[in-house]
Amino acid sequence: MPWQNTMPEREKTTRTAFHPFLGFWTEERSLTFMLLLLVIHFFVLAPATFIGRAFIYLSSLLFSLALLAGLLTLARRRFVRWLGTILVAGGVLFKTAAFFFDVSWLRVGDLLFTVLALFALISVVFLQVSRSGPVTAHRIRGAIALYLLIAMLFAFLYSIIEKLAPGAFTISGNWSRAAGAYTETFYYFSIVTLTTVGFGDISPVHPFVRSLVMLEALIGQLYPAVLLARLVSLEIATRRSADEGDR
Repeated sequence: MPWQNTMPEREKTTRTAFHPFLGFWTEERSLTFMLLLLVIHFFVLAPATFIGRAFIYLSSLLFSLALLAGLLTLARRRFVRWLGTILVAGGVLFKTAAFFFDVSWLRVGDLLFTVLALFALISVVFLQVSRSGPVTAHRIRGAIALYLLIAMLFAFLYSIIEKLAPGAFTISGNWSRAAGAYTETFYYFSIVTLTTVGFGDISPVHPFVRSLVMLEALIGQLYPAVLLARLVSLEIATRRSADEGDR
């Protein structure tokens, strides 16, 4: 059949057309782009939740798509890609249902799927940043992106706990407890905890929350030191290999 002969050619043409796009995402430059997306989400989209529910849903949907793109392109194993697709798709479904139906368990399901997808992405980015090879500027930016992803993971964990156990946090009256403002509120609290600043306007009350806060504070102190030591050792090993090759 004629169409059978043209199918491989069409597939080959499609792959050739998308090769530059796929090649970009499989390189270290994608870590820089991921950092840019995270900065926009953290410091532009999340604080703009006061615009309305539609904007909240749109920004959350864009974040989910960026999360899916990161998992699909940075993950080397097919299993991780399929798992990431399922997790992000589940989060989008729960997010969409929660937008139309104001039900608490839908919001919890959305947060849970997002946490699992974030954990998978953190693992993938960590492997990308800490793998052997020369330390480039893209990899350093990827390490910063990983730092923000850790803060985001804890923010969603805090949101889940506050949903399941209202009153787990003591929040001052200036902070809104509306469902759409949870994310921005706990982004702020997570960054403050990770950097061990601690302004005191949001305080953990539940014992389990206090354990998470202590864990995040420890990670915030240890992560820069451990990562810096890893990057320095990789750079020394790379230069040593280059010197031995020149001899």
